[in-house]
Amino acid sequence: MSSNSYASRGSRAFHVAAHTLLETIRDRVFGVSILFSAMLLGAALVLSPLAAGEQDKIIMDLGLAGISVIGLFLALFIGASLVFREVERRSIYTVLSKPIARDEYILGKYCGSVLTIVLNVLMMSVLYVLLVSLHLETFHMGLLSAIYLIALELAVIAAFSLFFSVVSSPFMGAFFTLALFVAGHLARDILHFAELVPAESGRMILKGITYMLPNLEYFNVKGMAVYGKPIPPDLLLFATSYGALYIVGVLLLTMLVFRRKDLQ
Repeated sequence: MSSNSYASRGSRAFHVAAHTLLETIRDRVFGVSILFSAMLLGAALVLSPLAAGEQDKIIMDLGLAGISVIGLFLALFIGASLVFREVERRSIYTVLSKPIARDEYILGKYCGSVLTIVLNVLMMSVLYVLLVSLHLETFHMGLLSAIYLIALELAVIAAFSLFFSVVSSPFMGAFFTLALFVAGHLARDILHFAELVPAESGRMILKGITYMLPNLEYFNVKGMAVYGKPIPPDLLLFATSYGALYIVGVLLLTMLVFRRKDLQ
């Protein structure tokens, strides 16, 4: 395929991404998430005096948790209805009647949702950095590494959320995505539980499911960052590669399913 063809396909996917970003902002979801994040970061400041001697850790921990939770809410809300809503409104027929392939549509939708999430995380991070810088004596780079891995984890979640939006309703898509998030953070515990299952078939099924799910604990360094422990560069590199592989794999699967999807 020529470079001009790749550029053309990229341009069409970019237009879908830009439209998705603008549509999300018009839906006020973005503004609501920023408001809730500001409230949560403010709550961290208010609650910190209740923990004698642990104010710094409370502020840092609740701030990072707020960025993660609000970002997850955004990924659930946007991703679960990305495709379903356009099919319901029948606006997807207008989009696909133009010279836009289904793969380009999926790629554009994903990029648009990730742009929204990343922009949201960036704005929350600015509030977080200001909060920490104004009220704590030190600010270390480990906190920025934790924020980066939170954004990467949300990008993985967004890919799964888009997949579920293609194969199910918004409610079920949000439910499956939330279940994936919980299971991804409990992957090691599920493996340990599988060893206790008496039936061999049950153990194999649980292990198979666990190995297919992303281990989201690879993106969780909030504890290390809060306690000032350095984040190893090889851990960041591994988490980046791990997340990228899952994103590419899930997007390819989503494209394959969407190619065969009956939109009538």
